[in-house]
Amino acid sequence: MRNLLFSCTLLFFGSLSAQSLSSPEVLNILKGQYNPGQYSASTAIKASDQIACELLNRVSADSLSLNLQILSSFATRHAWSDTTSANYGIGATRRWIYSEFQKYSRLNENRLRPAYFTFDVLNNTCGDLHGTRNVLGVLPGADTTDSSIILIMAHMDSRCEARCDSNCFAPGADDNGSGTVLVMELARVLSRYTFDHTLVFMLTNGEEQGLLGARAFSDYCVSQNIAVKAVLNNDIVGGTICGQTASPPGCSPAGDIDSIRIRMYANPLSDRNTYQGYARSVKMNFDEKLQPNFQIKPEIELVNLEDRSGRGGDHIAFRENGFLNLRFSSAHEHGNGNPLGTPNYKDHQHTGLDEIGVDLDSNGTIDSFYVDFHYLQRNVIINGASAAMIAAAPETPNFTLHNESTGLRIEVLDSDLAFEYRVGVKNSAGAVYDSVYRFQGRNFVIPSLQANQLYLIGLAALDSNGIMSPFSQDEREVAPISTAAGQLDPMPYQFNCMQVSLQEWSQYPEGNGLEVLPPRPNPSKGESQLWFWVKDSQWEGPAQLKVYDYQGRKVHQEPIILEYGANSIRYQHSAKNGMFYYFLEQEGRRSISQRLLVERS
Repeated sequence: MRNLLFSCTLLFFGSLSAQSLSSPEVLNILKGQYNPGQYSASTAIKASDQIACELLNRVSADSLSLNLQILSSFATRHAWSDTTSANYGIGATRRWIYSEFQKYSRLNENRLRPAYFTFDVLNNTCGDLHGTRNVLGVLPGADTTDSSIILIMAHMDSRCEARCDSNCFAPGADDNGSGTVLVMELARVLSRYTFDHTLVFMLTNGEEQGLLGARAFSDYCVSQNIAVKAVLNNDIVGGTICGQTASPPGCSPAGDIDSIRIRMYANPLSDRNTYQGYARSVKMNFDEKLQPNFQIKPEIELVNLEDRSGRGGDHIAFRENGFLNLRFSSAHEHGNGNPLGTPNYKDHQHTGLDEIGVDLDSNGTIDSFYVDFHYLQRNVIINGASAAMIAAAPETPNFTLHNESTGLRIEVLDSDLAFEYRVGVKNSAGAVYDSVYRFQGRNFVIPSLQANQLYLIGLAALDSNGIMSPFSQDEREVAPISTAAGQLDPMPYQFNCMQVSLQEWSQYPEGNGLEVLPPRPNPSKGESQLWFWVKDSQWEGPAQLKVYDYQGRKVHQEPIILEYGANSIRYQHSAKNGMFYYFLEQEGRRSISQRLLVERS
């Protein structure tokens, strides 16, 4: 049966070949063949709690919004679309992402290494595709003793109604512009920190035609002996509105909004639930350590499926090669992705309606947003904190489950014991553990079991800071007797972030020391006074004023000399009416943006 499925996959999606990285240096980093000192930060920030807590303020809804505007402005990101245009198609998209990775690197002591991963697609239903590319930003780890990488990824390509139509309008704001800007934001924010493991921020191409970029890179990791510790895949992570045809597990009723839950998928059918064990640890680490610090508390829902019913995503390509993987996706999706096969399809997914939002009164401002940037912001934080904890986590323990007359006993087999262990216990139903216990030492008799009941048992290790490893694969046993009740784990290892709250339009950390004041007048008839307040002398000197329209197209740029204190510039607007964003850039730093509405009579 497996060979038959593999043959059908080849017939539909074709084959992949000629895989290569544009940078030999990056290949050596991925293999762990490098000197970590060459990439060390002048001040190393490694503590998982500090990194996770700082993400609450450093992840910016403003940054996500601006990047998604630019991403949507390329009109289509279809894998077979134009590769030569400067402002249209997949070629312009990947060059822009690469340039952003270069900018993030400059802001962080040149530690982030960008690269292209190139591969060929042969005999796909959309045709052959030569030299197509994923984009990578690689942050080298500080310890090559274990050279396995942590992969934070999303697919950057988009599509419309027909799978192979490379010319139609396909802005793909939620699918999967939201995941793309999530990965970019984490590359920007996490590049200042130090992790023992190498972090790889990857945007893949060709997901919509068969997980092509993910499969090519997953196979490349196998052929090049690149060890993958864990994969965090993000696909459709910004929308909160339920469509009429959302794929199961779905949502209802149409139009309902859920800005709290983020769904997580991991394969439940593998031998003894290896992948769900990993997903459970991601959820448990977040629930225990970081969720209490949110003012609006997101919830991770672990679904007992590998993906939505009848659907797929890039994480599957890594499961196919045995790498730990999971997928994050919005609890509410706007469609089932099959507009041509669904009568009266009115949802947005895989159509030209997959946009950031709509301008209902034609005044140049989006009035109704389809992508919720505060929801997306929270999902960025979940991913970043999870990656930080995975990078710092102890190894998954090895154990034997003994079925004895006194009950089911765990025996840890590792010679070096962890600080503590967590035991997860569940029956055969559901994705999460029913009960969790904690113990020290090598042996533990599982409490609260009922005789003749089948149980699935998993084990995770904790270090002295409460950072938890992925859970092991489940061991299955029938309890020989009923055991006495035991104390459940109270989950005591919360990070103390002093209740740092998310702000609606957080300022870029790089912009500290420069306040961008509201323009006067606003709305403008075409001429406005733009005001900037320099509070830190590092901002003194030449800077560039940049103005963008709401589609992310730059409409104006001019130099300005900043002095300490108040600064202003008279701005003459030459573009058409509408809503615009402007900000200052200086030596890789960027200020927060301000909005300017131009309404000429």
